[in-house]
Amino acid sequence: MAENNPQTLFHSGSLFHFLFEGMDILRTAISVRQLPYYMMPERNLMAERELDVKQQCVWVKSITDMINEGPRIILRLKKISHAIEWHREPLLWYSRMRTELEMLFLEFKNRHLRLNPINNGPVYETDPIVKAIVKRKGEIFREVLLRMLQEGSSVDDANKLFGMMLS
Repeated sequence: MAENNPQTLFHSGSLFHFLFEGMDILRTAISVRQLPYYMMPERNLMAERELDVKQQCVWVKSITDMINEGPRIILRLKKISHAIEWHREPLLWYSRMRTELEMLFLEFKNRHLRLNPINNGPVYETDPIVKAIVKRKGEIFREVLLRMLQEGSSVDDANKLFGMMLS
């Protein structure tokens, strides 16, 4: 897949897309018993293996189940599952912070549209609720950035953090 797609398509946001696409290709190869060898595509790796129908069905069902799990499939990896299980509090804390930030962002946009229908800046800038929203957003970013730095993250820029949290 890496050779058949532009390198720009491969990034952290496309991991699951390509994982599931690869699993779908494997599932199809098992179903039709046709798996080309990478170096010699005319060679069928499945033809040299005796795969009974029962085992073929088990593998196709297993792969289908994994695809249907969606991103939760990552929990099948023992180290990641263990990290989430034993370090649940930081994940819950971050999730709460992100949810609050999203709610503040939506309220900010809502207030901006209500108070600023024709670009009436001064009313918007003096609104106490808008000021409180801006203040709390700053507090959240500082808290999250500080915690990330304390835990060894390389993210040290509030703008990068803003993009990460609201993307």
